[in-house]
Amino acid sequence: MIEFVILLGIIGGWVIFASTLFLMLALGKMWGLLGIALLIAGIEINHKLKAKYMKAVMDYSPRAKELAMHIFEMNELILMSSYVIALALYAVIQKYIEIMIKLPVV
Repeated sequence: MIEFVILLGIIGGWVIFASTLFLMLALGKMWGLLGIALLIAGIEINHKLKAKYMKAVMDYSPRAKELAMHIFEMNELILMSSYVIALALYAVIQKYIEIMIKLPVV
């Protein structure tokens, strides 16, 4: 089950990253705010899975509980960093487009 949780965090990060970046590139910078809604939804799903999983591992060792807590925290970091990376990549792409339009290659 823990592999599923890690995979879910990675896939959720990619969904947040891709949807935020493509919305901002296609429709404008303000559409990046929709990425915040996706980010909040992803974090809430992570919290629900964390509560469900922690109830399931009540009888396991303290080390297993600690490891599970770190994995869920890692998922939250993946989700948040994917949003920040989408914003940074948007800025880089916009600068590249601006440079290419102002200085065309002959």
